Amino acid sequence: MDFNKNAKYVIGADLGGTNVRAAVVDRDGNIVGEGRAESKAMEGLAATVGQIALAINTAVENSPATMADVAGVGMGVPGTVKSKEGRVMWSPNFLGWDGIQLAQPIVDQIGVPTLLGNDANVAALGECVFGAGKGSKCMVMFTLGTGIGSGLIIDGEIWVGTNESGPEMGHAIVAADGPRCGCGRYGCLEALAQRDAIIDRAARKAHLGRRTSLLEKSNHDLRYITPAMIAEAASEGDPVSIETMQETGYYIGIGVANAINMLNPDKVVIGGGIAQAGDLLFDPIRDTVEVNALYQQLQGCEVVPAQLGDNAGVLGGAAMVFQRII
Repeated sequence: MDFNKNAKYVIGADLGGTNVRAAVVDRDGNIVGEGRAESKAMEGLAATVGQIALAINTAVENSPATMADVAGVGMGVPGTVKSKEGRVMWSPNFLGWDGIQLAQPIVDQIGVPTLLGNDANVAALGECVFGAGKGSKCMVMFTLGTGIGSGLIIDGEIWVGTNESGPEMGHAIVAADGPRCGCGRYGCLEALAQRDAIIDRAARKAHLGRRTSLLEKSNHDLRYITPAMIAEAASEGDPVSIETMQETGYYIGIGVANAINMLNPDKVVIGGGIAQAGDLLFDPIRDTVEVNALYQQLQGCEVVPAQLGDNAGVLGGAAMVFQRII
């Protein structure tokens, strides 16, 4: 199915294990209509495709566009994607998605061409085209959350590697004697700096009897600590929380320095919920990068926070389509 290159709008979509979000985007990158639906991840492919179509149709209904005004859909999907084939080879969130065709069933329901990409890569493209990486020739993105995702954009194009499973910078080894990661190896950046690792590090310090305001903030139940709570306590001068943020920034900084040394980017963009901690996290990241990145590679490279927040995925999906029609 061909893209309508004269269309005024495209649709960006972001598929998650809980929800799918869609947005109608104009040629200036403005979101002019949105739709959301539950993704029904455990109910099978047909149910999820129906929900994707529901979110897309709702976004169109909430916009000045009709489906005839839409050039196509670009969607980020968690897991490994064969983008040219429209297939999902594996996804951690969806039952039985092993080499399934996803793009064509969506086309069958909504009637416009549909492109797929890995969600972290698509979000990185969104930041590169519309956000913190605008104008970059080589941009690396780290997304900090329940895991650590990453994306690499070179000359405006997503880089995915030989079999579209790269890059996985969250699984770079930053401490060979570190804790076991969900991937089965030890000392991955993700094992040391994702959400639960940060919480565990703070809780262990508190369990050693160190005084910390995290006890009061969690109603004396350390199971309920969150990274946002740790960041808040650190901003108020809590020593345990400050130390936790500095350690986290150190590990992320090692991962960033490795990326800078290998790829020589002009921008490293750091996003995700944990990055909302601001300078409490970015100061130790930048200090660590300054010490560990090679001098020549570091020249002209900025380490900056992401700008688009939750819109990165849908705007990245939109950018995938714009690249096809412009």
